[in-house]
Order: sequence, then C-alpha cells, then structure tokens
Amino acid sequence: MYKIASAILLSSLMTVLLLNPAWAAEDFMLTVSSLSEYKEGEHSVISGKTMTLDERPVSDVQIYVYFSSGIIKTTTNSTGQFSAASPETLEMGEYDTTVSAKKDNKYANAEITYKVIENKAKNIKVFEPKTKTPKTTDGKVKLDPFSKMIQELEKQKTQEVKRETDIKEQQEIDDKRRLAQLDLQNDLKESEKRNEVNSPRNVFYKFIQEIDSSVRGIFWQQFLFTEKITQQAQEAKEKALLDGKSSLEAMKIFQDEAAVTQKEVMGVNKNLSIKYGNATSSVQNMFDENGKLPRED
Repeated sequence: MYKIASAILLSSLMTVLLLNPAWAAEDFMLTVSSLSEYKEGEHSVISGKTMTLDERPVSDVQIYVYFSSGIIKTTTNSTGQFSAASPETLEMGEYDTTVSAKKDNKYANAEITYKVIENKAKNIKVFEPKTKTPKTTDGKVKLDPFSKMIQELEKQKTQEVKRETDIKEQQEIDDKRRLAQLDLQNDLKESEKRNEVNSPRNVFYKFIQEIDSSVRGIFWQQFLFTEKITQQAQEAKEKALLDGKSSLEAMKIFQDEAAVTQKEVMGVNKNLSIKYGNATSSVQNMFDENGKLPRED
C-alpha cells in the first residue's frame, strides 16, 4: 500500500567501503513514505525520518520536498521526523517526488512515486427541480401566492440538499485524511524497521565487514569521495531548476558536475594508498599520468 525510499546515491565510479561502525554515526540515513494512491483534488503528504546507523534520530536536518506544484522546505524535529503536504491539490496522473536532506556537510536524497486517481464523488450532480409557472396571454408571468410558496419551498429544499451533500463530502474527505495520516505513521514505523537493513549505507557496511581490515579505510574514503561529487551535482541540478531552467538543462548541469577525470581518481587513490600505509610516496611517484609503470627495455 505504501512505498518507502532511502536516499544516498551509490556511484559506480570506483570500489567503495567503510572503515568502522564509529564513522557511520557521523552520517545519517533518510527514509520517506507516502500513500501509494491519492484521489483527484487531494493534497499529497510526504513523511520521513533521518537517523544514524546506530538508530539515533538526527534533528534539525534541512528537508527539501520537490512537489510538482512547488518546493516545500522544513526541518526534522527532535525525533528526526518530518512531514510536508503539497502546496496545491493533485490532478490525475503519476508523480515522482524527490526529497533532499542536508545538515552541515552531510547529505541524503530519496525519491518516491504515487498515483492520483479519479475522485468519483466530485462528479455527483444535484439536480434542481423545475417549477412550471403559468403564462398569461400578454407574455407576462404571474404567480399566485400558493405557487410562490411552493417555489420557495422547493428552492429551500434544493439548497438544503446541496448543503447536506457538501457537508457529507467534506466529512468523508476529513475522515479519509485522518485515517490516511494514522495509517501513514504506522506504516512508516513498520517500513523503517523492514527497510533499515536494506539502506545503501547499511548494505555497504555489511559488505565491507568481509573485506580485509587493512583496506577498509581506503574503501570508505573512496565512498565519501564519490558521494560528495554526486551530492554536489545534485545540488547544482536543484539550483538550476529553482532558477527556472528546464529539466534537460538541469540534467546536463548534473552530468557536468558529476563528471570526474581519470587524473582525479588516480590522485585520490594515490593519496589514500599512502595515507593508509599500503604504499609509499616513492612507489606511487613511479607511476606516470596514465597510471602505468615505465617500461624498461
């Protein structure tokens, strides 16, 4: 019934890894949730939570929810939770909504999809009864007191039916929203428990536990390098959209910002190998600009 998304893009730029559990506590994870279906004319509601790998909530995280009708900015509360509603009511179709989280130099992204279906209650019509009035030969219409009374009663009855219909429809909408919010909160808690182990950081953390401890630090720093480049590209894309650029132009900006040269990658690997004692400066300096050792004829 619901969909949960956990944000942090894992780039395939290089092999990536974690040093130890203590590092994970410095970062945070982002999970988001929403109803999988809304009715036309309703507001979509996106809720979520930020927390560290050791399940501590992260408060005061800046949250940006990119609805199709506008961007909502909010922050997480003391329990790491947040909720945001779309600025305008929804039309029928399928929506992809992106959520970005930022605190200090830490970032996370998530995307969630939901559908908007037809609201049949919206199409109910109230037919007003027609009152036949007598016609005079000179073209003027005259009503006797009894006919006027009948006409007024019918008018009042029509207005009362419309008023009761409007009240009933509003009550149904309010009840559905209240139940949906309760279901959303309950499902969010359950989904967080179910999906926590499948978040990118948790999965990667499990993966590096099988890696030799002598290279875990290198893997983790490579991961942070890739994540930082990707996040900077995402921020550039979001800024482009806010500045009024088209989706195609924004994506081109993202690609340019996310591009990394072979020289940059080699530089990162070189410094990490030296830093973690897997090589010396003299050995690393023997490689040329293409990462190859000179041939001796």
